[in-house]
Amino acid sequence: MLAWKIVECSLWRLSPKPCNGWRLLWLRAFGAQITGNPFVDPTATIRIPWQLAIESGAAVGARVEIYNLGYVRLKKFCVLGPGVYLCGGSHDFSVPMLPLTVGDIEVGREAFIGARAILLPGVVVADGAVIGAGAVVTKDMPAFTICAGNPCRPLKPREQTSQLG
Repeated sequence: MLAWKIVECSLWRLSPKPCNGWRLLWLRAFGAQITGNPFVDPTATIRIPWQLAIESGAAVGARVEIYNLGYVRLKKFCVLGPGVYLCGGSHDFSVPMLPLTVGDIEVGREAFIGARAILLPGVVVADGAVIGAGAVVTKDMPAFTICAGNPCRPLKPREQTSQLG
């Protein structure tokens, strides 16, 4: 963890935006599963790279934080907008000692997560879903649906215009 934090705060954070390959190299070196050529902004924070999978064409925007106590999978061509927070851990508030609870997070193919949205542990955002800015996603969101709010809920269908097949 310490070695990753040193790399993240120096070699990663100081890399210019066009040096995406450099950042992907460091993610791979620390165990991230990366396919193809996704984009990860230099201002993004990834807590545990060995619990991260990013597929080709995915984009992790400015100031995104991936607090991946559980496994996080970002599928092809999904987009995490500015300031998105993926939170893979919480606490069991029904127990006085507040034990840590952990859950995996998955963002489906061609899904779009709007600015400053929060995804909580155990959430799956299905393929093609759109999550509105500032939404708090506490449960799974359906495919090709526009969703928003706190708590986030499905609002209306989204046209399926995928070019990926």
